[in-house]
Amino acid sequence: MYRILAFCFVFFLILTSCASFKNPEFRKSEGVKFIKMDNRELSFEVDAILYNPNKFSLKVKPSHVDVFVEDQKMGVVYLTNKIKLHRLKEENLHFEMKAALEDGAMLTAFRYMNRDSVSIHLMGKVKGGIWFVSKKVKIDETIKIPGKSLKFGMGGN
Repeated sequence: MYRILAFCFVFFLILTSCASFKNPEFRKSEGVKFIKMDNRELSFEVDAILYNPNKFSLKVKPSHVDVFVEDQKMGVVYLTNKIKLHRLKEENLHFEMKAALEDGAMLTAFRYMNRDSVSIHLMGKVKGGIWFVSKKVKIDETIKIPGKSLKFGMGGN
């Protein structure tokens, strides 16, 4: 009986701590490495600096978001593996992703790759969790990247 009450108390604490959940913050892109292209699917690796402002570690689970470059839909990007974000820490993370490209996405990339700065809009829901509790978090973020980062499969990184 006491074990059940203790479990319920711990579960309640976890749920209430999720109420004060803060979204991780994207700080900077450290680079994108093209792996391969198969039809309209890209595989690539990303190095980025992220900050977890929470007092607990987070796990970001495989998810997908829509990607827009300068308000034009490029496709859907999939996180293929889990990422762990340590509590109250800024980290340089390395993770693998895939992208299912829209028709004309490569032409759009060509158009913007010589710009100093390009606006990337990410929109969708990302699944994350603390221990065994998961939650889908709405993502609606715009970041700026160098145009040369759009050279997927075109000889660039």
